[in-house]
Amino acid sequence: MPLTGYPTQSYLAFLGAALVSQVGGYLAIGYALGHLPASIVSPTLIGQPVVTALLAIPLLGEALRTEQWVGGIVVLVGIYLVHRSRGGIEVVELAAEGN
Repeated sequence: MPLTGYPTQSYLAFLGAALVSQVGGYLAIGYALGHLPASIVSPTLIGQPVVTALLAIPLLGEALRTEQWVGGIVVLVGIYLVHRSRGGIEVVELAAEGN
């Protein structure tokens, strides 16, 4: 598949999508690390592929395989356990205080 020959509007759409997702994600992670402990933010980032897969169902009409559903559930349970072990209530209170 060639990388050239597309209309300028297509290249601008690709560039815009790349910048919005990359810059937006970078800023969101930076903001979270400034307000929450890294031990909470880091495991939560593992949930990104799960959210992406779930969004692909309605947006792209993708069908997930059984292994993908099981893997997603395992990841979400792991994130929950990490949050629970760190005292999720304390983390929410720290975030509310702005520390």
